[in-house]
Amino acid sequence: MRTLIGASTRAVISSVATAAFAAVALASWDIALAIMVVLVLLFAWGWPQLLALPAFTGTRVLLLVVAAAAFAAVWLTGDLTALTLVGALAVVAAFVREFARRDGRPRLIESLAASATGIVVVVSAAGWVAVGEGPLQLTVVLTAAVTLAAGSACAALHLPPWPHAIVTILAATGIGIGAGFVLPDELGYVVSGLVGFAAGLLSAALHALLGRYPSAGRPAAAVAAAVLPVAVVGIPVYVLLRFFLV
Repeated sequence: MRTLIGASTRAVISSVATAAFAAVALASWDIALAIMVVLVLLFAWGWPQLLALPAFTGTRVLLLVVAAAAFAAVWLTGDLTALTLVGALAVVAAFVREFARRDGRPRLIESLAASATGIVVVVSAAGWVAVGEGPLQLTVVLTAAVTLAAGSACAALHLPPWPHAIVTILAATGIGIGAGFVLPDELGYVVSGLVGFAAGLLSAALHALLGRYPSAGRPAAAVAAAVLPVAVVGIPVYVLLRFFLV
């Protein structure tokens, strides 16, 4: 009998992953980035299973290679400029992989779309590398992390879809506003509230979307769904820093 993981357990995994990343970031940004790399690897491994794609291995290899290229590009350049090239080449590689399949290529469009979505997630996760470890940067990281953790924790609540989404968004926004007042080098409650609102909206949307997949209860798929929120906000957090705060 397969071991299935429910929404409550996925919420715990997501909250713990987010909290661990934020807590370690306070002590060592390099170790925090190493944790993010592990989370991205777990996502790349479980994403094809979550979507029940017809060719697991090819998609996993594609996402792992793209993740390595994206993180290396940001690490070497210090900004997101090279990610444009990585993303473009990754999409081309996704097309090539589909054409190279020898299984009759069932569900071709679905498989290609899933690969492209996975590419977006792993490329966006590389944005965390460019955030940096200054006091203001760490404050933004903590704000994003606590609001994501709050939004993820709400996934454990057994409510109808719309009330669940409203509670999740309100909880994350409230935590964000509070973080703006209590964290050092405060961002201001407006910016931190917007961070919380975005985190709540993302958490609610992913809970409603990914929870519908029958395979979401399988271990690798559930872990991929759980770590997706903290991985995908890498570039949005970087953009927030560069255009509004730094």
